[in-house]
Amino acid sequence: MMIEKRISKLRDNLQKAVELELSTIPPYLLAMWSIKPETNIASSVILRSVLMEEMLHLTLAANVLSAVGGTVRLGKENIPSYPLRLEFKGKRDREIDIHLSRFSKSAVETFLQIELPDNFSPRLAAKAKPEIEIPGFTIGDFYREIKHDLTALCKEHGQKAIFTGNAAHQVSEQYFWRGGGKPVVVTDISSATKAIDVIADQGEGADGSLFDGDKHFFGQPEELAHYFRFNQIYNERYYKKTDRIHDKPSGEKFSVLYADVYPLKADPKSVDYNSDPELRALNNRFNAGYTMMLRQLAEGFGGNPAVFYTAIMNDMLGLTAVAQKMAQTPIKGDPEKQTGAPTFEWRV
Repeated sequence: MMIEKRISKLRDNLQKAVELELSTIPPYLLAMWSIKPETNIASSVILRSVLMEEMLHLTLAANVLSAVGGTVRLGKENIPSYPLRLEFKGKRDREIDIHLSRFSKSAVETFLQIELPDNFSPRLAAKAKPEIEIPGFTIGDFYREIKHDLTALCKEHGQKAIFTGNAAHQVSEQYFWRGGGKPVVVTDISSATKAIDVIADQGEGADGSLFDGDKHFFGQPEELAHYFRFNQIYNERYYKKTDRIHDKPSGEKFSVLYADVYPLKADPKSVDYNSDPELRALNNRFNAGYTMMLRQLAEGFGGNPAVFYTAIMNDMLGLTAVAQKMAQTPIKGDPEKQTGAPTFEWRV
């Protein structure tokens, strides 16, 4: 395959990685927003910590894409709609249906399957229409294949022929909020490899352990990888440091009360609020803010990183307030007495 085609394939996979990371954020957000105030504190903390790192993963994937001369696309054609099916094509094939839904045992089980480590078995079968096809058994597999392709290109053609992106398009720690890990400015194969390894290790664990590798990469305190954080919620118990990856958590128990959740409508669409002026107005406001945030993120990844911090810290706070109001507002005439939920739809 000619170098141009191989680089084009690499860029396509990195754009897919950006879209994949984005696809996890709305369901994690909605589960967190559905939890009633002052309840399920431990679960809320876990959800928020994973969300922060998913935004980091989005940034890391975007930095690698920009470094190899690609352009991050976050427009109408590149954002997820739900239910969303992830179809994994690797040493074993598997599919996952991702829903926008309230915090529940089944939602947590789906989150576990999203973050599944390589040597674990899948639990769920999918029914929705395929939306994102991922070449790999897990997300970690997908990123390792990207790293393999990138390394091979550099060995064959030299790093200067591959890393042709504008350095001004890199998002650094200067424009990023604090959380687990840090943005990696990507300029060569070493920094690209580090960025990719951070994504994989934070999701499924580093070197066959429970932990995310942040101590190795950034000198930060050890934290559980995403899969194991969610497994704590599923089992209602913390891990001990001596637990092994296939063990159930054996540490202190904590309370998970799925009844202390607003009854949000699952997989909502704008048309669901046509006969409810209040929720229709709130959802329109949410989608306008969501679209603006995505536009600002694309602008940040495209050479104006100063807008990146504003997009997350200001716009996300605004979206949170609207979403929480929707969660507390019953849908007029709904026979199941469900409450509203934002639809995460692009608004022109």
